[in-house]
Amino acid sequence: MFTVEADILKNRLYCKMVGYFDYNEMKECTDKTITEVKKLKPGFDVITDLSEFKPVGQDTVEEVARGQAYLKKAGVRHAIRIEGKSKITSMQFSRMGKSTDYMPDIVASMEEAEKLLDAKIAQG
Repeated sequence: MFTVEADILKNRLYCKMVGYFDYNEMKECTDKTITEVKKLKPGFDVITDLSEFKPVGQDTVEEVARGQAYLKKAGVRHAIRIEGKSKITSMQFSRMGKSTDYMPDIVASMEEAEKLLDAKIAQG
C-alpha cells in the first residue's frame, strides 16, 4: 500500500510506502509520484516514509530509480527519508539514489523529518 500526496501550500510531496511491492505496485507508486510532482513548483521538498516498507525485488529497482531520477529532474530542493527500523530498505534506496544523484537526509520519524525540513528552509 502507498500514499502519495502533493501539499501545494507547502510545495512539498509526501510519499509513504508500506509492505512489499511487486513490480506493478512499484510502477503505480512511481506513476502517482510523477503525477503529484507536476502539481508542485520547482524547488519543492520531498518526505518519503519507508519505515514500514520491505526491500524491493530486482524487478522493481528500475521503477525506484525512475522515480528518483524524475524527482531530481523536476527540481527537488530538499529530500528527507524516514527509515525507522527499515534500514535495509533505506540502504537499498540509497544505493539506487547514487546513480541518479538523489541522496536524501535520513531520519527516524515524521516529526524529525518535518523539523529537519523546516530548519533547512529557514537556513535558506
